Order: sequence, then C-alpha cells, then structure tokens
Amino acid sequence: MEKIHIFADSACDIPQALVEKYKIEIVPVQVMHEGRTFREYYDITPQAYWRLLAESEEIPSTAQVSLSQLLDAYRRAHQAGVTHMLGIIMNAKGSGGFQSACMARDMFYEEYGRGMKIELVDSETYTMIYGRVILDAAQMRDKGDSFDAILGVVRSRLKRCEAVLGVYNLKFLRRSGRISGGAAFVGEALGLKPISHVYAGEVKVCGKARGEKNLIPAMIDFVNGRVLNPEQQTAGLLYGDVSENRIAELEKRLYGLGFPKVERWPIGVSVITNTGPQALAVMYYGSPRTG
Repeated sequence: MEKIHIFADSACDIPQALVEKYKIEIVPVQVMHEGRTFREYYDITPQAYWRLLAESEEIPSTAQVSLSQLLDAYRRAHQAGVTHMLGIIMNAKGSGGFQSACMARDMFYEEYGRGMKIELVDSETYTMIYGRVILDAAQMRDKGDSFDAILGVVRSRLKRCEAVLGVYNLKFLRRSGRISGGAAFVGEALGLKPISHVYAGEVKVCGKARGEKNLIPAMIDFVNGRVLNPEQQTAGLLYGDVSENRIAELEKRLYGLGFPKVERWPIGVSVITNTGPQALAVMYYGSPRTG
C-alpha cells in the first residue's frame, strides 16, 4: 500500500491552516535582513514582510532551500515509512531550489537506496499559482488516489497555469534591478503601471497601463484573452498591501468574466521582494503548453 508524502518550498505561499489540514511539509526559504534571518512561513507572514519592505531602505536577501534541509526532509519521510514522496518546487529558472532538491535526492538514494520513490516537479511558476496545485494533490491523496494519478494531474495542471501581474509602484522594481532607474523615472513621470505575464517559467512585461485606475481593467483584458473556459474554473486573486477597494474591484471584474468562484491569496516573499507590496495578480488556467 502506498504511503504518500507531499512537500514544497515555502515560496508556494500556502496558508498555514491549509498546510496543517492537508499535512503538507513546507521547507522554508531563508530571508536575511539587517543581520537577522527569518524562515519564510515559520517566522514571518506575508503581511509582516510587506511592512518590513515598506519601512526599510534595505532590500532583504533570500536564500534558496538548502541541500541539508531537503536531505533531512527525505530522511524524516523514510523513517516514517513513506513509500512515495512528491515535491513541487518554485520555478527552476528563478531559483536553484529545484536543482538542490534533485541533488539531495541523489544523495538520499546513495545512502538509503531507491526503496522510497521521490518525484520532483519544477512548477515553472511562483506563489499560489503552484500552491493550489499542491493542495489539489493533497486532496487527491487523502481521497485514496494513486501516486501515478496524482502526479499526472499535477503535471497537467501546471502545464496550464498562468497569471497576470500588475504593479502600482515602480520603486521596488527599480531597487531589485528588474527595471533600470531611467525606465522607472520615465514610467513614474508618465504614470505607467507595468503588467507582466507569468508563464512557462518566465515573467515578461506584456503591457503598460497609464494611471492607477486603468491597471485592473488592463489586467482583466489580458486574462479575457488567455483564459480557457472560465466558467469551469476558480480564479485566484493574489494581492499584496493594496486597498480593499482595489481587491474588491478586481474580484468583481473576475466574476464578470464568468468565473463562478474567486479565491483570495496573499503574495509572499519570493514575488513581493521584486515587485514591492503594491501588487495584484490573477491566476487562471489557459490552454495546455506543449514541451
């Protein structure tokens, strides 16, 4: 009989209550700021991190999950009698966490053999865009689905995951080096708000809205052109430290596109470090990617 264990790095941003409910193991990303070290998820919440960014002139640095953290997670699972272990990790193009997980797996196999199967999946994305796929996997496990069935659903859904991201303030994009100081100066002078497409391991600017009031309509137009059968899926509304009025407006417009349900999720460290707290995003399923 299969005994399945699911783990992820903390960049998946799954809220603590759901992590505990579905018994998902979270391996934390380390956050360093002004001589202090925090473990994402365990020591600092998204909301506390937004405040830290807003109040500090120093941009925190992050460290990917380490080989030793991951190897310890594999060993604990082995000791608990796990037969199948599934790890879903933040985009490998944006972090070395997935490579570390693979290296730790090889080290574990050398030490213990291959009696416990470890399957690692590069999510090719960030935050709850893959976090909700992890939740789907945990729900399937709890219903008694096989490991192969769970893995098939995970891979299929990750191939359809997309998001559009809008940022109200260019300050943090400039500070993190995502845009140049000159581009930020021009953008601020013209009131331009960048919109990015999070897709297939890339985060690419796909448009600009002029003025704050036009950012949400522009995001909705983008989603409308990409989403596949919105009436058959739940939209994810990802938010940073923005006003309830803006969140409610985005939510209302998503219902207007035909989504029967909209779920709200706070954005954590890995994305907010680069965008700043003044960010909103919509996650949805589009057409399956090939390759």
